[in-house]
Amino acid sequence: MSRRRRGAARRPEGGSVLGNLLAVLFGLILAVGLAEVAARVMFPRWDEFDSSRFITVAKVAGWPDVPIGRPGFDGWFSQNNGDFRSHVRINSFGLRNDEPETAAAGRLWAVGDSFTFGWGVERDQIMGAVAGKALDLPWYDVASPGTDVCGYRTLIARMPAEARPRAVVVGLTIENDVMDYDCMGRHALAPVEAGGGGLRPPPLIWFKHGLTRISALYNFMAVSVKRVGGLQTLLIELRLIDAPNHGKRMFEEGRMDAVLVSAADEVGRLRDMLPPATPLVVVIIPARQDLMDDDPFYRRQRQDMVRLLSERGIAAVDPMPLFRPHGVGAIHFAHDGHWSALGHRLAGEAAAARLVELGLGR
Repeated sequence: MSRRRRGAARRPEGGSVLGNLLAVLFGLILAVGLAEVAARVMFPRWDEFDSSRFITVAKVAGWPDVPIGRPGFDGWFSQNNGDFRSHVRINSFGLRNDEPETAAAGRLWAVGDSFTFGWGVERDQIMGAVAGKALDLPWYDVASPGTDVCGYRTLIARMPAEARPRAVVVGLTIENDVMDYDCMGRHALAPVEAGGGGLRPPPLIWFKHGLTRISALYNFMAVSVKRVGGLQTLLIELRLIDAPNHGKRMFEEGRMDAVLVSAADEVGRLRDMLPPATPLVVVIIPARQDLMDDDPFYRRQRQDMVRLLSERGIAAVDPMPLFRPHGVGAIHFAHDGHWSALGHRLAGEAAAARLVELGLGR
């Protein structure tokens, strides 16, 4: 009897432990929920840090999928380190322009990735706008973040056939655009590449982007942490965030010659898509390490790319001599790595001058 009584006495104990755990869990969920509500009230601009609000993907028949702007978006985009807050308006065609795509006819086109899109600056500060103003020529932004020369070709291919450019400026980003190219092979690949079998955890960046998109509390914490120097240093040491102006090499140095030729050839294919005799200038967007440290790996890419494009009859502008007197701190944002308005102005003016040399406006 005494054993049964002792056993019976333990049952409520077990139930009490489980109940306590459930109560703690419920309390945590409630606390996080209340904190999220409070963050949304105190931090009403929390969703401005999420670039996915204005970026989507377009399918173009016969071409690889390409990122474009989200049609109809009209709002603000901020960097959570405080580098910038810029207004972004996307037209119904998915490009950062006020006018529809049919208005692109006869204009200066600026084709490229996030630099040419104007990441972090106002539309009238973008390299293309600066070049257009210097040439007294209306311009049209045919650029989108997160793409490369294959994407630039796709962006041109999806433009209306009757909307032919007066001239074209292409922004070629050394850090991202120099690679082995096979655009049509990329189009033929399945959307999900075959892996080596087994389950692999999703990268941390997926969680970061997901939380940025849905949680004001996460954005509040991210802003607070990133603007406290000591905490930011700790996160960098733990490899949870990258150091400011941190770059990653896309290939080994021994492959550089072949990769440069592939990238230059792809720019040549882009040129061949344009109407004959269309003035074209490629603006080389130097790597940040090149500007900061005169890094020989990136310096060689920049210089050799100018030479390879010239050999293919393509005019190139290297703005590095214009950038060096100002330094990386003035040309790029402090943390984000894209160009400031000064970087765009210097590059845009150089592009316009080169187009004049090619006979534009005569």
